[in-house]
Amino acid sequence: MSSQLRQLSDWWLPFAAVGVSLVVYASTAAPAVGLIDSGELSAGCYLLNVLHPTGYPLYTLLGRLASMIPLGSVANRLTGLSAVLSASGVGLFVWLCRRLGFSAWAAAGAGLVLAFSVPVWSVSTDAEVHALTLVLSVLVWLGVLEAGQRRGLLLVAYLAGLALTNHMSVVSVVVGAGLAVSLVMGRELPRRLPVVVLLILLGLSPYLFLPLRARAGPVMAWGNPVNLERFWWHVTGRQYQVWMFSLPASQVLANAGRGVVMLGRSLAWVLIPAAAAGAFAMFRARRALVLGLTAAGTLSFLYAVNYSIPDIEAYFLPAMLTLAVFAAAGLELAVRRWRTVRFAVLLPAVVLLAAGFSDLSRRGHYVAYDAAVNTLASADSGAVIMTDWWDLYAPIFYLQHVEGLRPDVCVVDRELVRRSWYLGYLDRNYPWLMERLQQEKADYVFYLDQFEHGRLRDPAAIQRCFISLLRGFLVRDDMRPTYVTFAADAGPDARQLLSGLAVVPVGLLFRVGDDSGLPAFDYTQLEVRVPGSGLDQRTRVNLERYRYFARERARALLNAGRPEEARSLAAWVDMKLRPVAGQR
Repeated sequence: MSSQLRQLSDWWLPFAAVGVSLVVYASTAAPAVGLIDSGELSAGCYLLNVLHPTGYPLYTLLGRLASMIPLGSVANRLTGLSAVLSASGVGLFVWLCRRLGFSAWAAAGAGLVLAFSVPVWSVSTDAEVHALTLVLSVLVWLGVLEAGQRRGLLLVAYLAGLALTNHMSVVSVVVGAGLAVSLVMGRELPRRLPVVVLLILLGLSPYLFLPLRARAGPVMAWGNPVNLERFWWHVTGRQYQVWMFSLPASQVLANAGRGVVMLGRSLAWVLIPAAAAGAFAMFRARRALVLGLTAAGTLSFLYAVNYSIPDIEAYFLPAMLTLAVFAAAGLELAVRRWRTVRFAVLLPAVVLLAAGFSDLSRRGHYVAYDAAVNTLASADSGAVIMTDWWDLYAPIFYLQHVEGLRPDVCVVDRELVRRSWYLGYLDRNYPWLMERLQQEKADYVFYLDQFEHGRLRDPAAIQRCFISLLRGFLVRDDMRPTYVTFAADAGPDARQLLSGLAVVPVGLLFRVGDDSGLPAFDYTQLEVRVPGSGLDQRTRVNLERYRYFARERARALLNAGRPEEARSLAAWVDMKLRPVAGQR
């Protein structure tokens, strides 16, 4: 009877974990396009664009299928895909625990801890590629359990290649899995290397989507990987390598400290000794697997702490997966020792669930959507807007190209102009913007090609041509109004670009012109919704932009002798941002 119950739980427990996780993710999901890469990913999947490095072809294709489901907006559909993938990853993890011989209680306790951990929950409530990383990583470890058999080895090889088509953080999992397989197979592995390599290449085949789609001319082909050189640059993330493994030791140590705190919190702290005990207990029975998991977790941690970006939590996901397996083994020890209170192994997950609803929920997060809509509302018809703010550009790109909002406005990302492929995007989508700047473009591309190939000898020349092209976007003779989202004193580029030009605050923009007039603007038309939870640092920074532009506008109004308008504007922004006032 007990064996029948175990067989039954092997099936229903993973599905139960999927269901619980999915309910939590759905109830805390972002209601609209979000910050960071949400806009680019949502639009990219729907339009079959080539996404930013490393391209994420498998995610793009899955996202395209999800974007065709007629429920909600396209952004909602991609958020739903993240929730489904993360929940599926949790279910597969519970199945992995059961395959390892852990009880239903231990598997459920560790599975829900993984589900409500920071690295997993944070990528499950918005459009993100990392939820697919979780699924593929767990599948690789499931394959490792069968690596002693020919079928298992072939499965691991294919899944390893497939996992590498999603995100480079999964390299740590592939290396760890490779170590485990080599320890299991020993001298048998070299004989099977040819077929292993072939299956890895087969798993990598979705990358063919990138050059094929780039040649088809999508709305945006990031990196323009139409030849072998540019394809290699794209899939290896060449443009981001400058930020990898180049940090000073002090920054690496600070990142490591934050990573340890985040992972400790994700284990509800109390499971840290349980994970250590579990790893020790597993080592005696599954030495190869423990060494592989440890290698994967360690490499993942080292990679994450040597890369400084705001949304770094997801890069710790392979490390969190390793800790969750070890925690499951530790919980199994507890269940066997204290059978009468085995339900207590679920308490850490309950604690994480309560904390996550406060810190990780994206429910009511319209910050990116509102900022994009309000910025477009600040511009006159037919305007050109230049920005250096990705959290603004990405959602505007989505709203314009997918939801059809304000197609009359041309939005240029100043930082992307540093990439030759982006000039091609501007040529295709805004030929009227580029047609009279052919000489400025040619001069700039001459040096840009040298820069991209590491042969630049005259940095001053490329900067001069860069500013000349940018000024051509703003100083126009076709009567189109032009705007920027940054002030004239916002760094060297801004000072050179806006030198000698009048810049006046209007809404959430600075209007660029040759006079100092201050046009009227009704700020009460702007909708600003401050979320009641999940006010992380990046959200606060984006909300504070309202206060910044209000302050700049009020200063201009006082200088123009319009104090009543200035006071009214100050009262308006204080009222709108009151929920975040005093937050630390």
